[in-house]
Amino acid sequence: MNIDRKQFTKIAGAGAAAMAVAWQQACVQVANSGEVSTETVRMLLNVQGQGGFYEEPEELERLRRAVTSSVRISQQLRSYPLDGDEQPLTIFRRG
Repeated sequence: MNIDRKQFTKIAGAGAAAMAVAWQQACVQVANSGEVSTETVRMLLNVQGQGGFYEEPEELERLRRAVTSSVRISQQLRSYPLDGDEQPLTIFRRG
């Protein structure tokens, strides 16, 4: 089966959108309850097409705690105050 560019773009776009929705749900759960649910972690795994190793309850719980920690770190980084006139550390130039 050959996939052309148009089909690939649709597949990749749908996967990225699903991942964004699942991550946003994880962020909302951490904001509301302080933890990410096991169902949300499974959804993140399913979007990535992975599972096997995390079918074991101990490993899934370990991953759930890691995702919760990642969401908290992400929120801390995003809430860091910056001056409006401060230049970004990385400057992108067309060349």
